[in-house]
Amino acid sequence: MDRGNHDYTEKPLVIEPLVEGFKISRGDVIFYHNENGEKDISRIIALPGEKIKITGGQVYINSQKLDAFYGFAHRLGLDKDRYFEMMDEAGNQYNKNGMREYFETNMEQIKLASDEYYLIDDDWMRGKMRVIKEQDIVGFVLGYTE
Repeated sequence: MDRGNHDYTEKPLVIEPLVEGFKISRGDVIFYHNENGEKDISRIIALPGEKIKITGGQVYINSQKLDAFYGFAHRLGLDKDRYFEMMDEAGNQYNKNGMREYFETNMEQIKLASDEYYLIDDDWMRGKMRVIKEQDIVGFVLGYTE
C-alpha cells in the first residue's frame, strides 16, 4: 500500500494465496479482483456483518473509533495537522480548501453482508474505498521483493 513511498506499486509483490478456512482480519492487505476483473491491492477495514461509517475523516466500525494508522484520513503518511504544517513550512503551493475537505471525508453508515468486506487504500486521496465479496479475494500481500 502507499503512504508516500510507492513500495507496493514499483516492486514485485509477494502474495500468499487465500486457502479455504484461512481467517481474514481487519488490517490485512489483500490481493483481489476488482469490478473490472483486474487484480488490485487494498487493506481490509471492515469485516462481514459490521457497520462502517466515516465522520470527519475518522473511520468508525460498529460505532467504535478505528484506532489504527489506517483508520483516519492522511496524506503521505501524515495526519491533517502534520500535513498542513509540512506543506506550509515548505512553502508549497496546494489547494488548502480542497485538502481540508479531504481530511474531513464523510460516508454514511453502511452494513456489510455476511460475505462482504470494506476496503480502503492507505492513501485515501489516490486510492479507493469499496465493498468487495469474499469470492473476489485472491490472497494476502506479504510484502515485496527487492
